[in-house]
Amino acid sequence: MANKKIWAYGKDINGDYITGEVHPLRIFYIWEVLKLKRDNIHEFNKITFMSTQKDPNARTEMSSVIKGFFRYIKKPKQSIKEDKDSDSLSHSIAILALAEQKQLNFTCGEVKFTIDVDELRTEDVKIQLTNRDTFDYYYPDLICQFSSPQDLAEKWGGKVALEVKQTHACDPEKIHDFKNHCIPIIEIDIEKWSIEKKYETKSPSPEQLEDYFYFWKNVFSKNIFGKILSDPVTPQYYEKKEIEFKSRIDSLQSQNKQLADGYQGVKKQVLAIETKNTRLTSNIDSLNEKYVKEVKELNALINDKNSAISILESRGLFDFIKQAFKVN
Repeated sequence: MANKKIWAYGKDINGDYITGEVHPLRIFYIWEVLKLKRDNIHEFNKITFMSTQKDPNARTEMSSVIKGFFRYIKKPKQSIKEDKDSDSLSHSIAILALAEQKQLNFTCGEVKFTIDVDELRTEDVKIQLTNRDTFDYYYPDLICQFSSPQDLAEKWGGKVALEVKQTHACDPEKIHDFKNHCIPIIEIDIEKWSIEKKYETKSPSPEQLEDYFYFWKNVFSKNIFGKILSDPVTPQYYEKKEIEFKSRIDSLQSQNKQLADGYQGVKKQVLAIETKNTRLTSNIDSLNEKYVKEVKELNALINDKNSAISILESRGLFDFIKQAFKVN
C-alpha cells in the first residue's frame, strides 16, 4: 500500500465532486496539481482535494506537497502491517501506473501469462487474516480481481495481491499468512529504476514526476517482470480438477474397453482367416498329391505303351499291323 498519495479527487467551490472523462470522478495527479499551483494559483485555490476511498464517508481532505505527493490534512487512523517501501515516491508512482492497466502481461521466471483485469484496487485493500486467536491486518499495494484466464482465476479464486518492491522484499510473515489463507502474491521489482536513479535527483520536478509515471505505464503495458511469492490453490479448484481427472479416467477406461473389444473382434477374424487358410492349404496339398499320383500313372501308361511298341517292332509285327490297318 502506498502511503505517499499521488492522486486525489477534487471538489469545486460548491463542494461538488469534479467529474471525469475516463473515471466517473476526475483523478488529479500530483504533477497536474503542482503545475496548476505553480502556473495558475487562482484556479488551484478553487479546488479542494480529497482522498479516493470508495466510501465517500471515509474520504478526507488532502493538501499537495511540493516534494511530489498529497498529504492528509487529518490523517486517518490505521492499524496496519506495512512494508518499508510504502514511503517511497517511486513506489507510489509505480503502483499508480499498474493501477491504470487493463491487462497484466506477466513474465515470472520461465512462465508467461496474461491477466485480464476486472478491477485493480489501490484503495480499500485492507485484508484481515485470522491466525488462531489473533487477527492480523495487511494492506497490499494492489488487489487485482480477474476472471480470465479462467483456469488461473479458478486456481487463485479470481484475485491476486500485487506488491511493488523498491528496496525491501515482501515480508516472509506476510507471504506465509497469505499463502495459508489462499491469497496469491506477485512481487514486481522496480529497484533499478527508482525516480532518484532515473533523474539523478531527490527533488524531482512535476514534469519529471509525470514523465516517470508514463515511463512505468508504458513498461507495464508491454511486460511485467514479476516473482510469484504465494501460489496457493483453492479447494474448489482441487475439487474441479478431481472431477476432471475422474472424467478423464472414465473416458480412458471406455476407450480401453473399445480397443479391447475391437482387438478381440480382429483376433476372431484373424483366427477365421487362419482356419480358412489351413483348409485351403490342406486342399492344395491334397490336389498336389492327386496330381503327382495321376502324373505317375500317366507316365506309367506311356512307358507301357512304348514298351509294347518296342516288343512289336522287335518281332517285325509292327510294320505288318500298320499295313493291315492302312487305309487306301
